[in-house]
Amino acid sequence: MKVLFWLYKSRVNSKGTSPVKMRITINADRIDFSTSIEVSKEKWDQQDQRVRGMDELAIQYNNTLSTLRSLAWDCYNKKLRNKQPVTVELIKAEILGRDKPNYTILEAIDFQVANLTARVGNDVSINTVKKYKTIKLKVTDFLQSKLRRNDYYLLELSNKFIFDFDSYLRTDGKLSHNAVAKNMQQLKRVITVSIQNEWLPKDPFPNYRITPKETERGFLSLEEVELISKVVLIERLDKVRDVFLFCCFTGLSYADVSKLNPYHLFTGEDGHTWIKISRTKTGTQSLIPVIPQALFILDKYKPVMNNANSELLLPIISNQNLNKYLKEIGEITGIKKRLSMHLGRHTFATTITLNKGVDIVSVSKMLGHKNLKVTQVYAKTSMLKISDDMKRFFRSDS
Repeated sequence: MKVLFWLYKSRVNSKGTSPVKMRITINADRIDFSTSIEVSKEKWDQQDQRVRGMDELAIQYNNTLSTLRSLAWDCYNKKLRNKQPVTVELIKAEILGRDKPNYTILEAIDFQVANLTARVGNDVSINTVKKYKTIKLKVTDFLQSKLRRNDYYLLELSNKFIFDFDSYLRTDGKLSHNAVAKNMQQLKRVITVSIQNEWLPKDPFPNYRITPKETERGFLSLEEVELISKVVLIERLDKVRDVFLFCCFTGLSYADVSKLNPYHLFTGEDGHTWIKISRTKTGTQSLIPVIPQALFILDKYKPVMNNANSELLLPIISNQNLNKYLKEIGEITGIKKRLSMHLGRHTFATTITLNKGVDIVSVSKMLGHKNLKVTQVYAKTSMLKISDDMKRFFRSDS
């Protein structure tokens, strides 16, 4: 470690004095901060790093500088003796006598989990909480397997940490680029909250940037939707099929269809049944006209759900089991695409609405998107839609 005091000559106040800065350097990391001492450039001896003179104020200032230097070395040596992490931020924090504790990365994640858990059912979904619990597991494994540490102080975080963690997720975690981006988004949110709580002075990862790569959103064609609706299935798979098709016809996600109840239905000015529901994921409102195919499914299960004294409109099971049984339906129908509950939402956005000419603003409102950019991901027109449009063009031209 190196300790240096220097005069910030380029900053001169109205009295003609400049601040004396303290610099701590450990390896390649350094930090500068104020000593609260201000002197003129004539009074500063840079070679000895002291204030010139033997007057009372000069003696007081030099005693302060000596104390600061001693504090830095005492802190540094104590941490080495106790085999504790040593960073310039930690030394600075101890010198300045901050009464705030030095939080760790795992404590910061725990804080975020607790905060989000308290909001479940309002503006946060349980799946969001699970994502932060998962990132904690990954950070913990990274610390233990790569750094041989059980935790890591927030003030220790650096660009090297985040780039090493990125590499760990891709290699040991075998995650795709977009999966890494999602994990990093959650970790960066934890860091942002830590800065807001004044546990961190600034972003420790200023040079780290990751942008998700644009991917094709899978969806079913009308022929595939019809194939699923007509295939003969046993009762267990029949219920799964109906829930999936309902999502294809309404655009609801699993999180939203799993809470759908009669209070979400209303009769619109057009005399038809509508769904009005706040999305679990974002809290934004979805406003969806219930088309005949979806209404048929609701009517089918109305007596069943009434007999079961259920507040829900559909026979919902866990998302994991729904996706598992959808895989069986895919094998039975011969559809090669990976059937999942979210594929139903994609199918509604693409096949049922956009490719049928429904305005993207209306689709965005039905999907409960916060802005059109999110909806535009679905707006890649299929070859079938292009073919139909060109047929109409040639017919009008002849």
